[in-house]
Amino acid sequence: MAAVAHNDGGPGIDGQSVQTYLTNDEAWAAFRDGLIEELRTRRYRPSPVKRVWIDKGNGKQRPLGVPTVKDRVAQAAVMLVLLPVFEADFHKHSYAYRPKRNAHQAMDAIKNAVLRGQHELIDADLTGYFDSIPHRELMSLVARRVSDGSVLALVRAWLRAPVVESDRRNGKKRITPNRCGTPQGGVISPLLANLYLDGLDKGVNERCELRPTMVRYADDFVICCRPGQGVGLLKRLKRWLDARGLQLNETKTRLVDVHRESIKFLGFRLQWRRGKTGRNYPHVEPHPESSHRLREKLRQKLNHWTLCEPEEETLKSVNRTVQGWVGYYHYSNSARVFSKVQRFVCDRVRRWLWRRHACVKGKYEHYDDTTLWERYGLYRLPLWAAWKRA
Repeated sequence: MAAVAHNDGGPGIDGQSVQTYLTNDEAWAAFRDGLIEELRTRRYRPSPVKRVWIDKGNGKQRPLGVPTVKDRVAQAAVMLVLLPVFEADFHKHSYAYRPKRNAHQAMDAIKNAVLRGQHELIDADLTGYFDSIPHRELMSLVARRVSDGSVLALVRAWLRAPVVESDRRNGKKRITPNRCGTPQGGVISPLLANLYLDGLDKGVNERCELRPTMVRYADDFVICCRPGQGVGLLKRLKRWLDARGLQLNETKTRLVDVHRESIKFLGFRLQWRRGKTGRNYPHVEPHPESSHRLREKLRQKLNHWTLCEPEEETLKSVNRTVQGWVGYYHYSNSARVFSKVQRFVCDRVRRWLWRRHACVKGKYEHYDDTTLWERYGLYRLPLWAAWKRA
């Protein structure tokens, strides 16, 4: 339950949330004992998965499957058993949803490959990866390392659980069978998604005679190779994906020479630049789109509709948003972008406080940056390089 509560997902089709059990010891004990008994006697059956649509930030939406709390707890228990089994086999250049691995390490691997001369990059994107994984092929991969029939039956049942979706026009619910894919939102889904692409990780990094470097984060990946090798590798990639029921997004997949053109990966922009010493290097900073999304979130929190909300709570909310963004993007050459973001944050908070107090005091005189940081507790962004100390 602790692992499920940490993610704090929404309720499934039964309307029960994690907080329902965390705040009531008796309810949690009854829930736990009942689930254990169902699993022991093999009477457990997964509930249908609720499908909701999440904005991607570019005007499009992606489906998110939300299992019930009972299903999420059961999945978390099985994942604790399966994770060490598959983790021992996964390739080192797979960085998503794995212990002690993160996006910064993925960017490090790309930078090192570029410095070794592999500056022709295949910036790949898969079309609806989580929703298109074939069940039969995926289960055969699971069965290679798992011989327990009860565990295999549970994984198969979670994959085949039907999907419940409300019609956005009339609100009626419809149930559809799930013939392929693993719901993006299930606790065990990231592990299964990594497993299905592990063969591609090893095929490119270990068995390809051209010795390229493939860096993958979930269904986003970059293949770094030497100039002239990218076209052939891209054709081989398409054949591998087609043979396994996956499809490359032709509009988003690009073949790029990073010496001439930048790429966006995991929210960062990577481009080739000349440093102050005259040497060229791979420059990595938050992508402008990432900064833009942060600004939009802050505009929603600091506008004329929120002037009547409690000052302390509003500023705490701003700090949480900015700190979360900084925690992810404080990497490599982020100082210049952070400086711009800090100016925006201070200006936005200054104007919000000035208007909240009826504009009777000088905006810059009474709400200067030092006052915002020291009196109002506004978070101060780190304006030094990520590898340096404050």
